[in-house]
Amino acid sequence: MIKRNKNIKGESASRRMAVLAVILLLGAAATCCGIAISIGALRDVWHEQFRVKDTRIDVVVSSSGNIVQPDVITIHFGLTNGANLATIPFDELRKSLIKRIPNIRDMKIERRLPRRVTIDVEERVPAVRIAPPKGKADSGRVADFDGVVFRYFNSDPMPIIRESSEHSASPGERLAGNAAAALQLIKFLADAADAKGESSEPELADMRILEIDTSKRDYLFVTFGDYSTAEIDWDRRGEDSERSRKSLRRQLVRLAQAMSARLTPRATPWIATDFGPGGRIYAKDPSRAGGR
Repeated sequence: MIKRNKNIKGESASRRMAVLAVILLLGAAATCCGIAISIGALRDVWHEQFRVKDTRIDVVVSSSGNIVQPDVITIHFGLTNGANLATIPFDELRKSLIKRIPNIRDMKIERRLPRRVTIDVEERVPAVRIAPPKGKADSGRVADFDGVVFRYFNSDPMPIIRESSEHSASPGERLAGNAAAALQLIKFLADAADAKGESSEPELADMRILEIDTSKRDYLFVTFGDYSTAEIDWDRRGEDSERSRKSLRRQLVRLAQAMSARLTPRATPWIATDFGPGGRIYAKDPSRAGGR
């Protein structure tokens, strides 16, 4: 009997401890839940101050060009009245928009607490037209000096790069191979015309390019402003290196000096593919069939 009473008392104590533990756990859970609700409410109150009230005042979008319209930016980022700036993934949306619209070179986003956001769009500036090997030159594709292809219509006259039939760069892609080399040549002469950088040679200042045919594997076929043509090659053609740039400058200076001699009264075909230290420039007399 005594042993049984001890067992009963022990069981009662265990049950009381279990009930107390459950009560404590329920209390802790209720406390945690209350804290979470309070934190959520405080977070909502904190976020509320970042909500756009008037897009005419709170949202400012500017662009360096006239292709990317402000509405495209505001719609992409969801910057409408009531939008909460604290919940918009600006960095992720910025990357996706630049990838989708190649005309955008860069985009800077600045938030000014509590609810103002400023977005500055830098548009790409077309430097050359990109055209198929034959046919109409105004295909709507252009490229800037970064080599990125994008859509741009009704632009001012600019040099034409005719691609080979093997590859056609789509908007968003970069020029490669001979097309990239042609862009390198055009930029070199553009810098010379502006008398800046290491390409500022007086002989090059007046050289103007109308068109470059990139279909030949071993050289670029260039048509100049006076309709003279030249087959041009240089060491490490198209490579972004000091060696390539020095070789290109040497070839262009030689060609410019030869062209200024005016060996023939008409547009002259030139050959400037010998880019060695003692390389020569050859001219073909258009009045004679063949020969240099």
